[in-house]
Amino acid sequence: MKRLFLISLFSIPSIFYSQNKDITGIYGEGLTGKFNPYADYVELKSDSTFVLNNYGRKYQGDWALSGNKIVLNPKIKREFAKVNMKESKITSDSITIKINYNPKNDDSNPSNNQEFRMATVYFDKKGNYVNLLKSPYIKQCFWAPSIKKQHILKADNSIVISKKEFSQIGFMTYNVKDYIIFLKKNKDSNFFEFEIEDVLADEDILKEQYFILDGRFLYYPNKKGKKDIMRVPLAKKKME
Repeated sequence: MKRLFLISLFSIPSIFYSQNKDITGIYGEGLTGKFNPYADYVELKSDSTFVLNNYGRKYQGDWALSGNKIVLNPKIKREFAKVNMKESKITSDSITIKINYNPKNDDSNPSNNQEFRMATVYFDKKGNYVNLLKSPYIKQCFWAPSIKKQHILKADNSIVISKKEFSQIGFMTYNVKDYIIFLKKNKDSNFFEFEIEDVLADEDILKEQYFILDGRFLYYPNKKGKKDIMRVPLAKKKME
């Protein structure tokens, strides 16, 4: 029995090694064809490190298999901004939304310092929304996303919109995982002030990003954590 236990104990690392060996390799753009080092790709190495080329930008770190997910830098936890809302009633027939943005700046590298860029606010339903921006967004190329219902912040970082009835507000901005829902406490409130405590965004380090492994393909996840069928997956390439 003891011998069987020792055999099982020593065989576990071999199983994990075999599994990782099957997964390791280069996954790149194109369902067929040769590997293109200038296109997007991820290389999963046998020593559990990775190299990711994303839109010409390279990232490195550690990877791990978790179920059917290939997690990049699993030990580096992602931080999220904190958002609070204050509501009050002022003498006005309209609704005022104000943004107080408090960035977490990098004193050692001022070029990394952040400014407020955009937030989306919806009233009861996601289709009933406005986008708050520091300056107008103009679409520069055909495939770039468009931003509708733009409202530009005034000098005091506020906007004024027409009065409407609602019971809750959804708020989304950069470094927030999903919409934060705030219930309206007073039906007569018409002034809503959002306090954003941002985090320092380090775009050189990937944090808890992952792909979904299915056979020889790595799929990008959608917002629900499932395969994003709107994006072409990365396919495992045969290296000559």
